[in-house]
Amino acid sequence: MKTKQTKTRWWWIRHAPVINPDKKLYGQLDLDVDLSDHQKFELVANSLPKNATWISSPLARAKETASLLANLTSQDSKIKEYDQLKEQAFGDWEGKRWDEIDENISKTFWENPVKNCIPNGESFNDLVRRVSKTIEELNNQYTGKDIIAVAHMGTIRAALTQAIGGDGHAGLLFQLKPISLTRIDAIHDNNHIWWKISGVNLYGNRDELAS
Repeated sequence: MKTKQTKTRWWWIRHAPVINPDKKLYGQLDLDVDLSDHQKFELVANSLPKNATWISSPLARAKETASLLANLTSQDSKIKEYDQLKEQAFGDWEGKRWDEIDENISKTFWENPVKNCIPNGESFNDLVRRVSKTIEELNNQYTGKDIIAVAHMGTIRAALTQAIGGDGHAGLLFQLKPISLTRIDAIHDNNHIWWKISGVNLYGNRDELAS
C-alpha cells in the first residue's frame, strides 16, 4: 500500500549585505546592513509563498532583511526568532581581519575547517548539529507548511549539509549570495524524512531572471 507523502517547504534567504569596509570577520557580531537593493528584494519577495511561517536569526542583519521582505509581501506575519539559526560563532576571530589572526592558528584551523573549532568559537560540524536539530523540531511543528527562514551563509550551508546527508566538506562548497533564495523540501514519508534541493542562489542576481 502506497503511503501518503507530506512536503514541508523551506525557503531559506541569506540576509542583505553587511556594511563592513574593514573586511572584518563578524560571525555573530551585529553590524549594519545595506537594504538599498530594492529590485533584488522585490524579486525575492515576489517569489515567496503566502500564509507561510516566518522565522529568522536574532542577529540584526537577518531580522531587518526578514522585516523588509515580509512588508514587501504584504504579510502581517510575526517573525519568530531562533538563536540556533545564528551564524557560526567565530570566537576570538570576531572583529578581526584575516591579517590580524595568528598565522599558525589559522593554518591549523584550515587543515580541517569542518571539524576544527575556531578558538573559543564553533566548528562547522557544531553549527550543522545545532541547525539540524532546530530544522527537525520545526519540521515536526509545521509539517506540510511553508517556512521562510532568513539567516546566514553558514546557517544555510548547514541546512544544505543536512539535506545532502551530513557531509560538511560538501556543504562548505556552497557559496550563497546576499538576498539569495535557497529552496529545500523535507519529504515526510512513513515516519521518515528525505530531502529535495530545488535550487541554490535563486534570484541571486538580475541576470538569472533574464536568462
